[in-house]
Amino acid sequence: MSDTLKSTIKVGTRTIELSNQDKILFPKSKITKGDLVTYYQKIAPYMVPHVKDRPLSMLRYPNGITHEGFYQKETPDYFPSWIKTVTIAKKEDGKTNYVMMNDAATLAYLANQGLITPHIWLSRAPKVNNPDRLIFDLDPSPGVGFDTIRWAARELKKKLEEKKLPVFIMTTGSRGVHVVVPLKRLHTFDQVKSFAHAIARELVTEFPSKLTLEMSKAKRGKRIFVDTLRNAFAQTGVAPYGVRAIEGAPVAAPIEWKELGSVTPQKFTIKNIFRRLKAKGDLWKNIEKDAVKLPKIS
Repeated sequence: MSDTLKSTIKVGTRTIELSNQDKILFPKSKITKGDLVTYYQKIAPYMVPHVKDRPLSMLRYPNGITHEGFYQKETPDYFPSWIKTVTIAKKEDGKTNYVMMNDAATLAYLANQGLITPHIWLSRAPKVNNPDRLIFDLDPSPGVGFDTIRWAARELKKKLEEKKLPVFIMTTGSRGVHVVVPLKRLHTFDQVKSFAHAIARELVTEFPSKLTLEMSKAKRGKRIFVDTLRNAFAQTGVAPYGVRAIEGAPVAAPIEWKELGSVTPQKFTIKNIFRRLKAKGDLWKNIEKDAVKLPKIS
């Protein structure tokens, strides 16, 4: 991707200064910062609709994935003024000025800053207190194979469909999957988190030897943690089509439920995702049209 290295690129109406485009970020797979910038610029038409107006936590690896990365929430002073931001009061004291990835230029600029993985809120500005996503994170414990994750995802889908809810699924690009329900922005985070926890508790009660609500990894054993903790104010999930800091540069990718039996969490990468998008398009393109109001759980 980085055959032609430039000191600046034009993205829409913005001119972006680039630096060290030949720097290797993924050593074994020889993926450079230039490759990352090119990827985020190219994926923008598919990705921006899912991330627009969402506060962003930036997971940056300026020296590559073999060095320790860091999360950054506050927008640095040196970021250009054309990048959209939103200021949100903290629950304690103070406030944070978050970046929002609202266009291709912002994606390219952030990639040049060493952003590999964007983690986004489950709500959008200006209604940041009202999530439009409910997420279950199914992440395997050591020794748990992906077949068990597949089984858990299908059982969770059944449980949600019993409540007449639309259910979507995405590989995370890491080890597991996200099971997602699109929401109308009518609920508070506390209401959504309470609903998600109730569903998870029902499932764990049915399958206590395979599933758990235990947060401690040491106490989970080989059970799958049905994680509903992302459904809270200021919590985040990996963005659709976001790159993970793992060799090969796998990406989070929406999939069809019928594909679950054949895909693995890291099947899609910055090198093959565009072939998939050409063949299938963005499977979450119309996810907003399925947004629902949550039913009450007795």
